[in-house]
Amino acid sequence: MNPTKVFSGITLIFFGMVLYAISKIPAENVEYGGVVLVGPIPIVFGSNPELMSLAVFAALLLFVLAVMRRW
Repeated sequence: MNPTKVFSGITLIFFGMVLYAISKIPAENVEYGGVVLVGPIPIVFGSNPELMSLAVFAALLLFVLAVMRRW
């Protein structure tokens, strides 16, 4: 039995339980926004126009960094 794998498994289970407990906390006004990069192409989503514009800026920045790294 590998102690590193056992510790990693116990740690992942612990973090999963913590995330589950946090998700049960009631929240009223939750706003979200994000970017999913499929290859170098960004897909932006969100619930707030300000967060969407911030996500678009972050997506463009990540796109430029991906293109610059490739050359």
